[in-house]
Amino acid sequence: MNLPRGFPDLLAQLDLPPRLRADLLRRMGEPWRGYHGLNHLAVLWARHCRYARGGPMQQARATRLIAATILFHDTILVPGARDNEARSAALWRRAARRIPGLTPAEIAWVTETIQATVNHLATPFGKQGMARIRSWFLDLDLTPIGEEPTVFRRNSAGLRAEMRHVEEAAYDRGQIRFLTKLAEAPEILRTPRLRAAFERRARENIAAEQKRAARRDAARQASASRAKGRMRGAA
Repeated sequence: MNLPRGFPDLLAQLDLPPRLRADLLRRMGEPWRGYHGLNHLAVLWARHCRYARGGPMQQARATRLIAATILFHDTILVPGARDNEARSAALWRRAARRIPGLTPAEIAWVTETIQATVNHLATPFGKQGMARIRSWFLDLDLTPIGEEPTVFRRNSAGLRAEMRHVEEAAYDRGQIRFLTKLAEAPEILRTPRLRAAFERRARENIAAEQKRAARRDAARQASASRAKGRMRGAA
């Protein structure tokens, strides 16, 4: 398997038994993953390494916890399911028993952090200790919203592919609800380094996606109106 750049370094942060490593790679390489795959994990790890440099998030314990959470937070992806995060957390708990060097408190921390990705902004911002590390990870997971516009649109297409079973109008409504909720927050990214790097573009991307969704909705309505007109004309 060809691994994304930097991914071997991410794997090296945990002493994963060979069978566990193989299972992780198999899950993250599932063919229906358009966005939540190996490249997503590699991006988050590269971003952590870059923006944590010289700060407390670069310390050994924080690095190990962040690496574990990145690797396992999306291990279960059943398109449309509402319990992917809970099931990913449960898989982590089972897997962690086979990974040497982790304390029960660290295993519990990763479990709770994976579960917190259900709603990134619902977790109170932590300013110190383990809460601070959790806030850092939750912000990392949101940074792709602040990508360059072309990358953001590519990621959006990948997310849409994962939900291909959902009708377009319903998908647009759900995605816009999610993005609008983020945009209404005083800060999408609450850690200073990540906010400085990604907040402005995140808001620009959300605004642009809202406009694209509105255009798609207008086109659907116009198409439906034309179809009704043809039916009346044929009657």
